[in-house]
Amino acid sequence: MIEYEVLGTKFNAVFKFPDELNPDDYEDERRDVALHARYGDKPVIYPPIPYPTRPL
Repeated sequence: MIEYEVLGTKFNAVFKFPDELNPDDYEDERRDVALHARYGDKPVIYPPIPYPTRPL
């Protein structure tokens, strides 16, 4: 798993290897834990997924 942050022109990444993860956790649970560690109780608002206006 990779946790990364981009701030301006700086990039920071933290790698977590399989032996550091709980295999019983689901991906969304891991994401929630990582987001809470970084942002606390601040809400994370994802932008809507853009849909193509014409067929591809």
